[in-house]
Amino acid sequence: MFEPLKTKTILLVEDEPIIRENLAATLRYFFKTVYTAQDGFEGLDAFEAHLPDIVCTDLKMPNMGGFELIQTLKARHAKAYTIIVSAHTDTELLLQAIREGVDRYLIKPIGEAELFEAFEAYIETLHVGQKIALDPTHLFDPQELVIDAEAQRYELNKKEALLLSLLLEHRGHSVSYEVIEQRVWGSQSMSFAALRSVVRDLRKKIGSAQIHNLSALGYRLE
Repeated sequence: MFEPLKTKTILLVEDEPIIRENLAATLRYFFKTVYTAQDGFEGLDAFEAHLPDIVCTDLKMPNMGGFELIQTLKARHAKAYTIIVSAHTDTELLLQAIREGVDRYLIKPIGEAELFEAFEAYIETLHVGQKIALDPTHLFDPQELVIDAEAQRYELNKKEALLLSLLLEHRGHSVSYEVIEQRVWGSQSMSFAALRSVVRDLRKKIGSAQIHNLSALGYRLE
């Protein structure tokens, strides 16, 4: 469910060291890279240095608070998804978060369900209206799990969609058998016969885009 986060980066801005490290440790299970900062000023520098996909910030901090950080980022036309994590629950702060265009407002202590809900909401924004061109006439819709050609629609099963999404993430580069097994088969074991079957069926649906087998290595999408 959270596989798209493996290619994303997040900046965590939190002034309490223990909370910062505990939350960062959790986020590292999901994200490609987790950057941290202890206040808004550090957060702003970290954002400019790394351009993360998500900014998750505390509200009340020394030097520069969460709202000021988000205001500054928006003034600079930053496109990051913004999450506020705060112990403050009063209505005025919630309304201000809405006015500032904050994407999510989470209340401390953060439960697993609330964190997962925020991840799901972010992932949904990645797919809204997004179709990926496989070639000039074939478009992959990762939300509907279909490939639209000029006069044909091909439905993909779960493994076909997961494999195609994975190959697209690394288009032009090889993806190892180990990574394919982890990302497409999950906790199940993958046989080479099963993988070849998925690749064979997928090749029939993707048009002129080419899936190449790299002997003893894996597959690559051109």
